[in-house]
Amino acid sequence: DGEPTTHAEAYGDPAWREAMEAELESVEKNRTWELVDPPAGHRPISLKWVFKLKKDEKGAVIRHKARLVACGIV
Repeated sequence: DGEPTTHAEAYGDPAWREAMEAELESVEKNRTWELVDPPAGHRPISLKWVFKLKKDEKGAVIRHKARLVACGIV
């Protein structure tokens, strides 16, 4: 019941899958990113999923939160 460390691990759990789908819907709705071909000689920015459990003061899970973030060039 902890936070997953990989996309594959999270995708196997329906609660995390729902959180990832909600994040992708938000990105599309807000037109946060536009998928384009990279300029010649440049690499695309890599992405990473970040997973967090939001808990109440008693430690009970109240929300699964998934964010898709840009990592930049590594």
